[in-house]
Amino acid sequence: MKHSPRSHDWSPFRADERFVERFAQHGRHRIALAYANSYHVAMSSLAFQRVYELVHHRPEWVCERFFLDGAGTPVSIEQGRPLNDFGCVMFSVSFEEDYVHLLQMLERARIPLRRCDRGPWDPLIVMGGSCALINPLPMAEFIDVFALGAAENVLPDLLAALEDEAGRDAVMERLAAQPGFYVPAHHRPEEGGEEMPKLEKRELTEEQMREPGHLPTTAIVTPRTEFAEKFLIEMSRGCPEKCRYCWATFGMGRFRWHPTEFILAALERARPVTRQLGFVATAVGDHPDIEKILREANEMGFRTSVSSIRIPAVTDGVLDALHASGDRSITLAPETGTDELRRKMGKPIPNSFLLEKIRLIFRHGFTQLKLYFIVGLPGETMEDVQGILDLGAAARAVMMEELVPRGIIGHVHLGVSVLVPKPYTPWQREPMDDERSLKEKVSLLQKGIARQPNLSLGSVSIRQAVWQTYISKAGSDAADALEAAARGESLSALLHRFAPQIHAEVFAPQHGDLRWHFMRQAL
Repeated sequence: MKHSPRSHDWSPFRADERFVERFAQHGRHRIALAYANSYHVAMSSLAFQRVYELVHHRPEWVCERFFLDGAGTPVSIEQGRPLNDFGCVMFSVSFEEDYVHLLQMLERARIPLRRCDRGPWDPLIVMGGSCALINPLPMAEFIDVFALGAAENVLPDLLAALEDEAGRDAVMERLAAQPGFYVPAHHRPEEGGEEMPKLEKRELTEEQMREPGHLPTTAIVTPRTEFAEKFLIEMSRGCPEKCRYCWATFGMGRFRWHPTEFILAALERARPVTRQLGFVATAVGDHPDIEKILREANEMGFRTSVSSIRIPAVTDGVLDALHASGDRSITLAPETGTDELRRKMGKPIPNSFLLEKIRLIFRHGFTQLKLYFIVGLPGETMEDVQGILDLGAAARAVMMEELVPRGIIGHVHLGVSVLVPKPYTPWQREPMDDERSLKEKVSLLQKGIARQPNLSLGSVSIRQAVWQTYISKAGSDAADALEAAARGESLSALLHRFAPQIHAEVFAPQHGDLRWHFMRQAL
């Protein structure tokens, strides 16, 4: 007799959690908050934790969390309730690769995958996060409601509709008439005929960020995340750079930062639960008071780190503060190995300037440097790829010059990814580099790195980049491929079976109206 898989045991995870603020465990209304990946990845997401906090701040509401871990019916970490026991399930999705995981969670919960197959008794499936803002169409056959914007702006309207309306159809009808929501049953941007008014994205504005209550910080501290034991604080949104590949630059609006007094006040909230801080943003070091904030955090006894830092923001003051708190690792993103290609992509920073900053980093006693690059950029040559190796070797030479006299051996790691031309970027119409060219470039990097000690290269998956490009730019006709992936078809089989439609989206330039432009740009 075949037994159903046992529910995941969440008790060790609950035992490790320390709440910054105690929330009610029971309320008149409850909602499922799901992340279509492991607990480790989900609880590393400040956006996920922010939604959890905001739901509990609304009177009479409680929120229970669900993750991909385990087998069988997903159950909540809080009460062990099954996912299909909730009237609404909200998914936070930051990575297109998690679309498949989302569908697998629905399948395990015996919730129909396709929205057209759901009845009045099935949960309303909502998806938010950056993927909803970039291009929600590939998931339009599966998701009932897409939340388009910051949780602070769209969550109140969603919860109010769930409070007031009797059934899922009424909730969808109400949300379809409000800004900040894409409801596929009511909005049909892929159909011909009368042009549909553009749907509004409701990002967090600079004015809102100046008001109290809009600073995302960690709600639950735990050792079981990428940022173990850290209290995370968002520093800013958007980015002052205009890199042509980056959705955060063009999709999140102009660069804006949270007031210093709000950030410093958040440190007091962290004190009872941890002595470790993580400052996160696309441009952490560009906060005008970054040095003051790091210095005051150190004086309060915190150990601090930053998610990454823009090259121009590497200063003596920032490095002094980070090193004094115990941090020994820095991440920079040169993106390319040559000045000319970097200038073409909108990042006019020469290698000479970068190497000066790298010397400054090692001179301050840092021992681990991560450099992130992209291959497959428009106009890229093999000389540009060789430039990545040359720049890595130059960074290693600087490290040896600065650290070896002190009896220290450090390490330089090169992270390399393949360009995925994302919607709402200047390269959104560009095709992905062809597979043969990419294989040559990756091979050159692998062979070059193998000959250099204390220099490493991360893994690069070309097939995964093809799949990500497809599900980033496709329309609702991607549903069959996504469903097949969720039911276990291998990536190689998918890329072969759906090759005609995948190649049309991935390896051909996009002309005419772009399907994702039915949403109005942020800010």
